[in-house]
Amino acid sequence: MGAPFAPPSQVVQSGNKGTIVAPGFGGGANWQSGAADPETGFVYVGSVTRPFVAGVVKTDPPDPNRAAYTAGRGGPVPSVQGLPLLKPPYGRITAYDMNKGEIAWQVPNGDTPPNIKDALEKLGLTNVSPTGFPSQAGLLVTKTLLFGGEGSGGRPLLHAYDKKTGENLAELPMPGNQTGVPMTYMYQNRQFILMAVGGQGQPAGQLVAFSLPVPAAPGGRGRGAARGAAPAPPPAGSPAAPAPGAR
Repeated sequence: MGAPFAPPSQVVQSGNKGTIVAPGFGGGANWQSGAADPETGFVYVGSVTRPFVAGVVKTDPPDPNRAAYTAGRGGPVPSVQGLPLLKPPYGRITAYDMNKGEIAWQVPNGDTPPNIKDALEKLGLTNVSPTGFPSQAGLLVTKTLLFGGEGSGGRPLLHAYDKKTGENLAELPMPGNQTGVPMTYMYQNRQFILMAVGGQGQPAGQLVAFSLPVPAAPGGRGRGAARGAAPAPPPAGSPAAPAPGAR
C-alpha cells in the first residue's frame, strides 16, 4: 500500500495512529530460514503475514540525551468483523523453482485458526479454503519429502508434504509446538526426523524423534519404534506414513 522501506509515521492524538507495516515486524520469513533441494533446484520457505503498526512520538520536552522522536508507539492493526485487515493465507509454505525463477507451488501453513473460523461462520462463510496459521514453519527437505511443523504459533503437528506438489501427506501429533528446525539422521539403517518442541508456556521442552516401524522379520514380529523415538508413527502402509528408508 506504500513504498518499500516506508518509515514509521508520527502518532498524533485523535489523528494518525502510525504506519501499518507488512508482512510484519520480523519480515515474511525469519530465523526459520528455509530448505534447499540441490537435486531439483527448489527452495522452500515458510513465511507469514502478520502486520503491525509502527509509530513515533516527538520527545517532549526536548532532551539532548535522547532522540528527537521516540519509537515503539502505535496500536493494533484494525480488523474487519473479526477478520484480519489483509487477506490470507496468514502463514504459508512456498516452493520456488530456482531454475525457472518462479513459484512452483504454495500452500497454507496448516488449517484455519479457531478465532478466524468463528469469525467466518458468523459471516455465513463456511466453505472457505484454509487460511493457514500466522506462524513461520521450520522446514527440512529430504530425498522424497518436505517435513515441517507449523511453528510456535501453529498447532503441535509435524507435516510431511510431497516436495513436488505441496500435497499434505501426513500429520503427526507432537507433545508441543515446534520451536526449532527439524533435522534428520540415520541410526542402524533407520531414518529419524528430530524436532525440538514445547517450552515457553507449553509442556517442558523436548526433542522428539520420528521413524517408521522396523519391518517384521519373516515368521516373526518387528521390534516397533526404536527406544526413545516418540510419538509412535502411523502403521506401515498407512497413507499418513512417510516413505521408508533414507529418503
